[in-house]
Amino acid sequence: MARDDTAQVIGWAALSQVSYRECYSGVGSVSIYVDPAHAGRGVGRALLAELIEGSERAGFWTLEAGIFPENTASIALHQRAGFRLMGTQERVGRMRDGRWRDVQQYERRSTVVGVD
Repeated sequence: MARDDTAQVIGWAALSQVSYRECYSGVGSVSIYVDPAHAGRGVGRALLAELIEGSERAGFWTLEAGIFPENTASIALHQRAGFRLMGTQERVGRMRDGRWRDVQQYERRSTVVGVD
């Protein structure tokens, strides 16, 4: 979690296991959020770097992230951190107003865990 000078939360990152099956025990799903008022200040980069480091300490070998195609800032952030585009899932996200959304799937393989 990232906080500003007043201790207000300005961003967060979360990692969740994608499956409880043992063979996928090292695969995690990444979620990250930065308050738009604090975008472009390195908050996302710091949160994602900390998440990656923590995930590797916990034994994760693959991280996945689903990103809306127009979220170019998030795509650039993830690509700078070593994520690569795997493909697009069509109409997989559904917004509160009922609109269906495509989601681009990004993946990052650890360079230290699962390299055998």
